[in-house]
Amino acid sequence: MKFYLLQIMVCLLLCISCKEKTQDMALRNYTIEADVEALEPQVREVVKDWDGYWALKQNIAMIENTNALNAIEFMDKLASNCNAMILQIPEAVETPAIKSKVDKVDSRINAFYTEVNRNELRERVVQNHIETIVKAFDTLNKELNRTL
Repeated sequence: MKFYLLQIMVCLLLCISCKEKTQDMALRNYTIEADVEALEPQVREVVKDWDGYWALKQNIAMIENTNALNAIEFMDKLASNCNAMILQIPEAVETPAIKSKVDKVDSRINAFYTEVNRNELRERVVQNHIETIVKAFDTLNKELNRTL
């Protein structure tokens, strides 16, 4: 009898303690974001069709949220998305300051591509390159926000 009562109490406790979360809250927990300055709404509107930028931002977010050694798998994507970003700079943001920040991101990605071997086992070496890429991308976002 005590065992039966204990089972009922445990079931009730489980039912009461399980709290439903809204779907929006659940989706927010799984959104992967890069740790860079967010673009202001008017800037987002101007660069919404800049596919190379958005693809590179997504690559950086993926790399930042995994083990640094996994970044080696993204080397080719980083390089091709950066090249696409350079070729597709929207006219509204094609200023010398923005171009220099885009070139800085490109040089950081090229350094990562040339200096890190695909068989690299030293996580700190890869992490240092990732940090410089993220900082360069963050400076690009800051310049975009400041310029527009």
